[in-house]
Amino acid sequence: MGRQRDGDGVVVGVSVVWALRRSPEGTRRAWRQREELQVILRGEYGPRWWEIAPAFAALLLAFALPLFAVGWAWARLGWWAGVLAAGACLYAFRAVVRRRRAVAARNRRRAVRLTLAEIDAADDRAFRRIVGRLLVRDGWTAKGVLVNDRGAVHLVGNGPDGRRMGCAFERGIESAGQDGPRPAAALRPVSAAPDDDGPEEPAGSSPLLLIVSSGAFARGRVVWAARNNVHLVDRAQLQRWAAGENLRELLDLGRDG
Repeated sequence: MGRQRDGDGVVVGVSVVWALRRSPEGTRRAWRQREELQVILRGEYGPRWWEIAPAFAALLLAFALPLFAVGWAWARLGWWAGVLAAGACLYAFRAVVRRRRAVAARNRRRAVRLTLAEIDAADDRAFRRIVGRLLVRDGWTAKGVLVNDRGAVHLVGNGPDGRRMGCAFERGIESAGQDGPRPAAALRPVSAAPDDDGPEEPAGSSPLLLIVSSGAFARGRVVWAARNNVHLVDRAQLQRWAAGENLRELLDLGRDG
């Protein structure tokens, strides 16, 4: 700070010189830029506005164009044309949604594919987990339920249409001495287990009862399953199912009520 005096000793002016330094805002801005640069280099930074702008514009067009078409047809051609245009837009929207669901289902089937070698190497718990993954892949829900005092766990759930499902498991190849309906508990997961959180079961549809085995079923077991409306999935069918085939097509459930 400097002062100037006139001849009578009166201060006529004051000049102040401050030390040069960076402002707090500049410091915070530089620190924020360095942090953003580090996040970008680590690949954790989200998309920039110019990267999402095309998708946002496409979304606006997807909603605006049908509305414009319906309004134009209503105003220029009449109410009947507007109704037809609205119906066409709804039909196109439904077709797009169904196509996207089909593509998503195919992608899920491609993502969950297993070989018999991987299945044979799994223990009982891992085998049950594999079957649960296959069920979920095909649109079913699956959760484990304890069915007896020996620790046997079955899977219960619901299908895409709300149909209830119970699944029991067997490992290996049955011998002649083991012929017959051993695991009566195969029917218990559906009848005794609590309801699963899912869509309501359609009226008149029977539960889907499954026994999945990594081996083969004896003749007596096949006869017993046919009489009790139980579907058996043997080693050959399990291989096709794990390779990507849908359970509904595998068991021809379209004909099963």
